Amino acid sequence: MREYQDDLVSVNSARLRALGVIRPEAASAVVRFGEGEDALVREVRIWHRQFRNGRGISLFLCPACGGKAQLLKLYDGRLRCRKCLMRSGVQFRIAYGTPAERLARAKRIEALKAKLSGPPLRLKPLAGLRVARRRELELSLTRALIRQRERMLEAKT
Repeated sequence: MREYQDDLVSVNSARLRALGVIRPEAASAVVRFGEGEDALVREVRIWHRQFRNGRGISLFLCPACGGKAQLLKLYDGRLRCRKCLMRSGVQFRIAYGTPAERLARAKRIEALKAKLSGPPLRLKPLAGLRVARRRELELSLTRALIRQRERMLEAKT
């Protein structure tokens, strides 16, 4: 059975700082993964940044790669950031989609291209509306193509 990042137990550094578990002066924090008696407790190093206005941000330092991460997830008994999970081949559920969803995305792109290359959308187009509608279609097509390209790149890595 395939595991997805969406299904893994995770902790968020911003939430823990708001709850007072992470203190701005601490170098590490004890974090609980899960609920009840079977919860896993680990100590995680913390990185802090103090802003000029007196506020700040705290991020986890990933035990696997040492990078900064707001979210750490538990995978195979080890803590990992999103990037480490991606390198291990653990994707987000939405990255692939079902074959029907992928086909629907491809059909949408083709429909947008057809609308943009075809005749005007109205027999007597209003000047302002025609330009606005065309711009919306072009933006929608651009976004869809970018998402498709990102999914193809993620699938290759």
